Amino acid sequence: MAKIFLFGKDSIKKEIKTLFGENADFTNTLNNDVDIIIDSTNYPRAKKLENIKSIDKHCKTGIPVLTSSLCISVSEQCTMSKLPHRLIGIGLYDTFSSAKRIELAPSKITDSEILKNAENILRGFEINYSMVPDRVGLVFPRILSMIINEAAQVYSEKIAIKEDIDTAMKLGTNYPFGPLEWADRLGIELVYEILSALQRDFGEDRYRPHPLLNEMINLNKNFY
Repeated sequence: MAKIFLFGKDSIKKEIKTLFGENADFTNTLNNDVDIIIDSTNYPRAKKLENIKSIDKHCKTGIPVLTSSLCISVSEQCTMSKLPHRLIGIGLYDTFSSAKRIELAPSKITDSEILKNAENILRGFEINYSMVPDRVGLVFPRILSMIINEAAQVYSEKIAIKEDIDTAMKLGTNYPFGPLEWADRLGIELVYEILSALQRDFGEDRYRPHPLLNEMINLNKNFY
């Protein structure tokens, strides 16, 4: 039975526990006895750094660390760690488990044996995963954040009301949720942080978060 230590947001921790099921042994003690560490923290950078330093201090070299890399790439997180070879990116966000598949993003210096160990643990719990490149936003969250950004622009320009925007996307693309509904589920701040990270990394305006998203964060508002 794998012993797992979790960092991060309580709602995502709950999803992780549900995903692994009853046979997983979740521990509140961070030490050399754990088999795998999962950090669902996406931002701020200071909190991510604090978690990585704590892992470095209390855990031996060979323990795999699955660290959410939606807003900070694994390669950037490697600069924060004394043991960067054990960091493996993962896409964790509210409702991630409903996607039925998680995304893993090892860096170019991730140790192959540590990665294999992490994969064996995931397979042991029958968790489906895909390997993706080490880039902020990974794949699905990146695409979804860009769709949400466009929907926010349409909504701000009063081209359509929020219900019509979401209904059009659900009927036209067979999405389970409309983009503005999805923004609320993921958290508007996370969407904003992913877009900001993409804009920073690529230097392209197409990733620039719409001002409405920042305004809603400042006012602590959701679309619904």
